[in-house]
Amino acid sequence: MKKKMGLILSIVLAVTLVLAGCSKGGNNNPSNQPSNTNSGNDSTSTPTEETIKITAYMSSFGDDPKDTELYKLWKEKMEAHIGAKLDIKWIYVNSDDYEEKVKLTLASGDTPDIMSGVKDAEVMFQYGNQGSLLDIAPYLEEHAPNYSEYLNSTKFADKSMYTPDGKMYFFGDGFTNDTGFSGSAYPALYRFDVFEKHNIKIPDNWDEFYDAAVKLKELYPDSYPVNSQEWPKFADALALSNHTKNDIYWNGEKYVYGPTEDSFREGLEYIRKLYDEKLLDPEFLSQSQDQLQAKVTTGKSFMLPLAWGGWWEKYSVEADGVVWGAAVNPKNEKYGDQWVLGPALLGKTIYSNYGIMVSKKTKNPELIIKMIDYQYSQEMADLIHWGLEGKTYQIVDGKKEFINKNGDWKELSDFGIGEPWTRQGFVFAPQNYSSDYIKYKNVRFYGDGKIEEMRPQEGMGVYTNPETAIAPYEQAPVIRLSKEDEAKKAQIMTAVKTYVDENIFKFLLGERDFSEWDAFKTELTNIGDYQSIVDMMNAQISK
Repeated sequence: MKKKMGLILSIVLAVTLVLAGCSKGGNNNPSNQPSNTNSGNDSTSTPTEETIKITAYMSSFGDDPKDTELYKLWKEKMEAHIGAKLDIKWIYVNSDDYEEKVKLTLASGDTPDIMSGVKDAEVMFQYGNQGSLLDIAPYLEEHAPNYSEYLNSTKFADKSMYTPDGKMYFFGDGFTNDTGFSGSAYPALYRFDVFEKHNIKIPDNWDEFYDAAVKLKELYPDSYPVNSQEWPKFADALALSNHTKNDIYWNGEKYVYGPTEDSFREGLEYIRKLYDEKLLDPEFLSQSQDQLQAKVTTGKSFMLPLAWGGWWEKYSVEADGVVWGAAVNPKNEKYGDQWVLGPALLGKTIYSNYGIMVSKKTKNPELIIKMIDYQYSQEMADLIHWGLEGKTYQIVDGKKEFINKNGDWKELSDFGIGEPWTRQGFVFAPQNYSSDYIKYKNVRFYGDGKIEEMRPQEGMGVYTNPETAIAPYEQAPVIRLSKEDEAKKAQIMTAVKTYVDENIFKFLLGERDFSEWDAFKTELTNIGDYQSIVDMMNAQISK
């Protein structure tokens, strides 16, 4: 699996990097190539055609993607799009060393035409401001209509992707969701066979959740009906339903600190109630995933309020009649519709935590922008994520479905798309939600008073309202602090978070009484002035 994942991500970077900077008749290969690099040319030029030479600096995962059918088709389409042949010189750097090596390359000033980014936008802004990277903003209107569509539909893109003076130093990581629903891979899971056997209602809210747990404890006194994953945690489920978070978060109007809100305390009190009444496994904060699986497959626990949707299959034991199903997470009627964990935002979105960087020294910036923009087109997205109709996918009832005859996804891996649980295609091409969730198996899903067979993400999308189920912090303005302010934030919030986590354990396990909550908040202020950090972040919004 690791080898296949490497192939995918290599293709991913490789092909996107083709978007590399361009220079006719030569390339900007850096003279200070790291000792652990390998380079190779990919030339398809003919004597009668113009050839664009490109230098691409990329992270290597051990496999060469250029032999896959997917890459070859991508290259053909890209060449047709720009009207020229591509001669690509790849500089591969071991993935373990890539982040440090690319920073050294950026600092040297001798940059390749294009570089895959790092998971730190501040690094890209830093080197852009220092003059190493191309400001792509002036080229967008004329040369990047597809990418601009993503930008224009992304909330707060003006703050997350641009510097205060209007410069943009990288193409952001795209995500598209054309399914019509904002799904989540994190429903609640229940032992449907046990619920049906005893005619217990699948819970819609936390009151019904409690009633079901009490009934199951009566029927199975040696059990702890409720349990929880290592991640996401039980407290996360209550925070989502109570519209808060265990951190500083954007509430739709401003940044606030969640752990001091009444709604956060109320969630902890509910968990404590289950714990005190022995309805919740006492090891819910410390057990491993393997320990949890042993319990949920042997009748020791029956209810998980928040879990990764794929676990239902691992938890079901057909031979023993153990059948797990999924449902929308319980809601707190006081706060309305519950927020969902990790929602797939509808439409097209740009995330600023990754990117493609273009060298300021590249000879043909317009051509590079045009090439990168093509990655964001529907045509290229379909090729990258779905492949070819009849070969990797087919149309069933008007919708695309992957071909997977033997259950091993060989049709996809042979083509070059890769295994179903890895991110598909070229890393910087927009991710496609429809081609991702479609690889999950159908589960019995409860919603709106009925049970249907559907994928977990479909159920979470169909039975929640995207207008109310998406937490405001999922589309929050990005805050870019100075180095000094970032250091201040880290110093204060590290101490505060540690103290909060320690005391959450104490409140949940009965080591502190909730009559001490106000005292806890006072203690927290003495540990660190978290409100000054909240105020500092809000001040940035108004700038």
